[in-house]
Amino acid sequence: MCRVTFSPQINNNVDMKSKQHTPSSSSALRRMTPFIISGYVVNTILYLSVKNILPSTLVADEQYCLPSDSEESNGRWFFNNNNTTNDDCDRRDLFSFQIVSLVNLCFLGLLGFYTFYITKRISKALPQTPQGRYFGNSINVSGDVLLKEADYINSVIVIFQGWDFITSLFFEEHCTMIMMTHHALAFICGFFCLLYDVSLILLCNVCLV
Repeated sequence: MCRVTFSPQINNNVDMKSKQHTPSSSSALRRMTPFIISGYVVNTILYLSVKNILPSTLVADEQYCLPSDSEESNGRWFFNNNNTTNDDCDRRDLFSFQIVSLVNLCFLGLLGFYTFYITKRISKALPQTPQGRYFGNSINVSGDVLLKEADYINSVIVIFQGWDFITSLFFEEHCTMIMMTHHALAFICGFFCLLYDVSLILLCNVCLV
């Protein structure tokens, strides 16, 4: 009679302890790889679409433009407070970049809010233990992920921060040491959260993005 009184929660904790330092063959990274690849494609298509849809006559503020015949710029974007005007200034690339960023950030914020405050699955789907909150996002006996939202949050962070890092190389406004380091560290964090099925990223995504 005593042998059948072991609770599933204890068994879950044992399973989580055994896997917390070893990525499983069914890790979220493997499950979400097609979604991640699709995300990079969608971000790129969205960027190119917005850039081509915007009218070519759209002129940016002069502080974002390269002054005409400027020897000081040497091919780089040159910021100045002078009254230099440039009617040919075209920064549709920067605007398109910001639109892609807005879409990704809105997805992360809205999904996090929905999971925390609307469905409250962050407290219902995972084992309510310290270890369960970190490493509890596993596959149950039915083959379903306990908290799919965590997988999507982590995946979009990998998508957005990886795409942002690459594209920022072409935008002097964003290609700074602190921002590139931020993108790299956030990407690494999201990657390993997927690799080890860490669900705490739902709580940390506001700090990362």
